[in-house]
Amino acid sequence: MEKIKILVADKTDLSAFSFLSRKKFLVTYKPGILNKDILSDFNDYDCLVIRSIRSIDKSFLSECNFKAIATCSKGTDHIDVEYALQKKIKIINSEDGNTHSAAEHTIALILNILKKINYSDYLVRKNKFSEYNFKRNEFRGKVLGIIGFGKVGSKVAKISKSFGAEIIVYEIDPYVRKKNKQINFKPLTYLLKKSDIVTLHIPLEKRNLNFFSREKFLKMKHGAIFINTSRGAVADENVLIHLLKTGQISFAGLDVFINEPSVNNNFLTLKNVLLTNHIAGKTEEGISQILTEILTKINIYFNK
Repeated sequence: MEKIKILVADKTDLSAFSFLSRKKFLVTYKPGILNKDILSDFNDYDCLVIRSIRSIDKSFLSECNFKAIATCSKGTDHIDVEYALQKKIKIINSEDGNTHSAAEHTIALILNILKKINYSDYLVRKNKFSEYNFKRNEFRGKVLGIIGFGKVGSKVAKISKSFGAEIIVYEIDPYVRKKNKQINFKPLTYLLKKSDIVTLHIPLEKRNLNFFSREKFLKMKHGAIFINTSRGAVADENVLIHLLKTGQISFAGLDVFINEPSVNNNFLTLKNVLLTNHIAGKTEEGISQILTEILTKINIYFNK
């Protein structure tokens, strides 16, 4: 029987692939290989494994012969999924692998901002230990507005509730709302006006491009905190920068940006924004769990 050939095109833990039967699968590891070289040298392979740092566009898909493309990420916005479906190429992604890591990172941003941990660290290093003239707050009692009650958003709600935060959720999926009747679902305008902290947990789909627009930012409670660990392009960065400068939004915590790996230079000049380099889901545990999930799905798909 001819083996299923898998090309791993980006750096990952190759030892995890021992999960796949050697009698059934042949795995080739070429981290960092260019897309053009994949097409010229490995176009007879069955499955391509990538990370979200690699773009798979219509041009690539039109020339490739892969039966499946597996991305070691939850998001699929780096792949032209619509065209892949037209070509009957199976797109495999992770639904659960790094959700807890992403939720924890969201909470970490919130706590860091409320407690001013980074600023306090700066003061200690500058020999200003007795400087206490800066605002610090508890998470308890704050109104947290969660936009999107999927795998990450729901975990953020659960963790935040344990801190004593009041939870408001906006979710468009009627099935999710019906399934979670105990959750305080509210219209978006209500959430924006009432929340002390607003956190985004929505996928980057066409309908969500620039979802958090100027109109929505201006509806936020004056002095609220804005958190985004989903995707940079779901929010208008220029409007956010302006409102951070004016104080309409008191602070922001961002793990994602529109033009990654480049970051808008205006963010770098602001003291009221906390920036991390798209690491919310990239813990050791999260990466391992994603890979396990992806390989399980590959195994199931090619053993149908």
